[in-house]
Amino acid sequence: MKPAAIGVVFRGLLLAVMPAFLAGCPYVPPETRNPHLTLTEPVTKNNYCLYVPSYYSDDRDWPLIVTLHGTNPYDGQLRQILEWKDIAEQFGLIVAAPQLESTQGHVPAVPSVLYANRERLAWDEKVILSVIEDVRRKRRIARRPAGADGTPGKDLVLLTGFSSGGFPLFYVGLRNPDLFDMLIARDCNCTTEMLESIAITDAARKLPILIFWGRDDMETIREQSWATFRFLREHEFYNTERKGTQGGHLRRPDVAWREWAKRLPKEYRGE
Repeated sequence: MKPAAIGVVFRGLLLAVMPAFLAGCPYVPPETRNPHLTLTEPVTKNNYCLYVPSYYSDDRDWPLIVTLHGTNPYDGQLRQILEWKDIAEQFGLIVAAPQLESTQGHVPAVPSVLYANRERLAWDEKVILSVIEDVRRKRRIARRPAGADGTPGKDLVLLTGFSSGGFPLFYVGLRNPDLFDMLIARDCNCTTEMLESIAITDAARKLPILIFWGRDDMETIREQSWATFRFLREHEFYNTERKGTQGGHLRRPDVAWREWAKRLPKEYRGE
């Protein structure tokens, strides 16, 4: 077979397996008592998925997780909410999954699609902030009390992204650090070019950040995760940590929840 023909066959095979690889392994969510909701946030009129535990009550406060999906159409808000809802039901969490536009992270790595343009990131920032405000209006969100050292209190909101959801994760999280208790990147794309476009503040440097990825994940994901970690530490993000996990390109909501739970006040850990 001629080299050109081999290249065509290889690219065809790559395109055939790429959707499954980017989406992670197929997942059948456990049954939960409540169905998830599909709502519309008021600013951009985008849809978002919301899961509220079956035993929700306004008599107490609830931690909120905002989970950002990966590359369209291989991942999406529905897949995210389905994989989070059992954890939300078990541990008493509200989970919101917005519909995003800036999430593109194709294989093979092509510079023009590795990071979303600023217009789409700015749009997704409006979407995410509007979703959080919409949930706040309708539900009671838990709050971390002010620290004895004068550290101000803040709402218990985790922002987490999977795969190319890393672009809006870092863009929105680092630009709005006072809104989030922690950022967790799960097998995420990101680029130093995008990070360099963000005006870094002391509040952003204090934000706890975890970057983890599968040891058998795509080379692009591993390289970009390392590069993001190095960039943040070089810019004095000393609360940023990294973690390797077993396996490939998987969403791993259970890992993200366990890591965030370590930081939560005892009454919100679901123990």
